[in-house]
Amino acid sequence: MRLAILQVMNAMTKQLTPQDDASFANLVQDIKLSSSNPSAVEAHLPGVVDRLEAALAKLEQDGNHQDSWDQVSNTFQFLADSAREEKARTPIGESQAVALLVQIEALNKQRLPHVDIQALRVLANICVDHEANRNKVLEAGAFETINDVLRSSTNPDAVKTACGALLNTTMACEAAQTKVIELGTIESLLKVLKSDDIDGNEVSMTIAARVTANLCERDGGSQSVIKFSGINTVVQLLVRTSKDVEGYMDLFDAATDIMRAVASKEPAQVAIQKEGLFIPLMEILEHTGISDEGKTEEEKKEDDKKFGETKAAIVEVVVSATLADENMVPVFNDKDVMERFLTWLKLSDREDLQACAALCLGNVARSDDHCVKLVHEYHAVEPLIHVVRKATDLKASHAATGVLRNLALAERNRELMGNAGVIQACFPLLKKDNALPLQANVVGILKRLSTNDGHNTIRIISGREPFETLSSTPNNEGDIETPLSSLVDVIGRSDDFPLKSEGTRTLCNLVKVTWGSEGMREFDTRSITVLQQTLNKADVVLPIAAMTRNPKYLVLQNEGVIALTLLVTSPSQDKNAVLDSLVSVELTPQPDPEATISEEPLDQTKPLTLLESLLSLIKNQDGKCPDEVRTNVCVFLRNALDTAAREGEDPAYLTFLKSSGIKDSLGEVLEGLDKEGKKSPLVKHALQEVLSRLA
Repeated sequence: MRLAILQVMNAMTKQLTPQDDASFANLVQDIKLSSSNPSAVEAHLPGVVDRLEAALAKLEQDGNHQDSWDQVSNTFQFLADSAREEKARTPIGESQAVALLVQIEALNKQRLPHVDIQALRVLANICVDHEANRNKVLEAGAFETINDVLRSSTNPDAVKTACGALLNTTMACEAAQTKVIELGTIESLLKVLKSDDIDGNEVSMTIAARVTANLCERDGGSQSVIKFSGINTVVQLLVRTSKDVEGYMDLFDAATDIMRAVASKEPAQVAIQKEGLFIPLMEILEHTGISDEGKTEEEKKEDDKKFGETKAAIVEVVVSATLADENMVPVFNDKDVMERFLTWLKLSDREDLQACAALCLGNVARSDDHCVKLVHEYHAVEPLIHVVRKATDLKASHAATGVLRNLALAERNRELMGNAGVIQACFPLLKKDNALPLQANVVGILKRLSTNDGHNTIRIISGREPFETLSSTPNNEGDIETPLSSLVDVIGRSDDFPLKSEGTRTLCNLVKVTWGSEGMREFDTRSITVLQQTLNKADVVLPIAAMTRNPKYLVLQNEGVIALTLLVTSPSQDKNAVLDSLVSVELTPQPDPEATISEEPLDQTKPLTLLESLLSLIKNQDGKCPDEVRTNVCVFLRNALDTAAREGEDPAYLTFLKSSGIKDSLGEVLEGLDKEGKKSPLVKHALQEVLSRLA
């Protein structure tokens, strides 16, 4: 792009009329010398500077002296042409030429195009790949000159050259960009983008859009675009150029970059909604495309890649616009926008639109009210399931499961979502080990849908609908793949701590609902027993025990204790998995902190057995464990001892627990509580219950 712009500006060299004096003849000779030998420019610079000083003196006396202006234009042209060569740029920048140029241009009240164009060419050419000259241009006050030309000139070539000069002089120069933003130059650049004649001004508009996009990488630039109503200007330009995107690809791409840069700012997001720009942007995404006709394979790949990146940027803009808190309600209430999003979810051949729609729906579904309406009024669940089942692009699957995860948070949605088949559609995605965020979404869906919901809990554990006869044909291990078996597998495979943690908490949810939910009372005892037996197995119990052992998260430990308390008293088909874990001295491996994908730090202390972890909670040596948790641990130990002592259980369990030393440890805790008087009465009573069973 930079080389193309330089060529455009260099093509603006005008056929100038020679002056009938010796000085002009010398200037022509200088130009010829510099063309064949760039190093000769430095030798001629003193004469050039003298010429500019003399012209400045004349023009200060008579600003309308045409011969002086022509002389200045010729001299600027000499410098600009010389600066095409890299060796000439440093000496020109180090001379007084730039400072004199700025002073002379300040006198150009008539905005003489042939003078402006050559002056701007000087500034543009000396700054090509030259950071030092950009700073010199800034120090000389040349950006005021460029701004004046851009704001006041009516000559298309002068405007074009001013845009090119801005591009080169501000490239990768933070101070220069800040100055241009402070001058309000973006307002003039946006004016260029409003031109009705794209064909006649395409180069100017493309350069202006590229400069604006560069400036928008700074907060001040984005704010200026918003301030000068540039969001509407740029979107309308996108609409116009999208009708022939191949013909205007560079302009379309640059305009898209402006939108991508400003879209992260909430005022820009609000402007998109208030100015009714969602539909135009969505129509661009729907209908804009490029043709492969007459292209080589290499050209097809290059154009597809470039256009794909541009479309992705517009998707990013639309999604970002739904993030603004101020937009959440108006976008949700805009039937045209919402219906279009829902229609996109059904377009199997446009997974980019499916992903965009799902992300946008997720952004507006950030309240219980919206989540409920999205399910019950907009009927979004079926289209989202369609994406989950059919999408081959992980982005679309991730976006759709993200929305479903949000929707499952609202209690009123869980029954309908379960009945619609969300669990069955989503759980196979747990196999996607190359897509951790996708797995996390699915785990979140299972966790939320099973919370206080008996029907969904049955679907997850058994893989069946709630009123199928569970008791007549129980699912034996290896019988069929179920959401539960897939969940257990991913917990075992993953090294990511948050995923393992949320997956294990989901197991705890299933246990609590199966044992204590009001919703389970409508099912027969035999069916519930089958569910309990399915949960009371090592592959479920061991992750819960591992979570309970981790001292870093007390809340998770307590959840684990409650689940184990329910499990330990339940019937089991084989050995009691909870008692096995309680007496075990083998430790399941914890995720490696270096290997885990998550940034969540893991506990680095020496791992404890389950029994040691539980005793540590009761002892509460750091004073951080609430009495409620300590009491829960005691209840678990009491229930474990009762189960170990009942008829039919392996006597080795009870023998181990009685000889493990826990009696002495708990006795010391109780003795300490007695010395404290009335403190911790619940813990004291629970300890006595445990000790009575160890007698």
